[in-house]
Amino acid sequence: MRYYETFYGVYTDHWDFSYGNYSNHHYLLIKEYISEGCLTTDSSTASDGDINTFVYQNHIKRKYFIEGVIEGHVTLAASSATSTVTSYRVTVGKANADGTDTDLFSTGWVTVNDTLEYDSTYNIGSERVYWFQIDAWQKEELGEYDRIYVKVETDADSNCVLWHSNDATWEDVKITIPFVM
Repeated sequence: MRYYETFYGVYTDHWDFSYGNYSNHHYLLIKEYISEGCLTTDSSTASDGDINTFVYQNHIKRKYFIEGVIEGHVTLAASSATSTVTSYRVTVGKANADGTDTDLFSTGWVTVNDTLEYDSTYNIGSERVYWFQIDAWQKEELGEYDRIYVKVETDADSNCVLWHSNDATWEDVKITIPFVM
């Protein structure tokens, strides 16, 4: 029987954790949005070479599997000037306490070739929400020392940002993962 869990990506300013390769890490996967009064950062750079990795810091179960269809979306926007986004990739993986990270499932590079406009009069950049699905039909095991991560990579110019606001209205980074317990 499958169990579906939805996670949201946020960046907490006041809370971090360390696990494996992630030392003082602020990019978190959370199940519910936290109070809007908490200090968080709304966006991170998403230009060529930037990798934003959100990690779920807790155990899910001693032993479980990911299997089924993973789906979600990420939000990219122009910041300070018009931006061009050529492609993006979303990867789900597992991090282990010994510092090994294993990419399990990926969208592969998705070509979009979008121009995100920026209005300098109002200091507002247009944004685009990119929906994705990943077939995860080869069952992957996760153990008690593994943590789930979601990695977002983009091929974009330096004016592009990845939104990850702590705001349930927008759900900037959202992913639903199917588990078999």
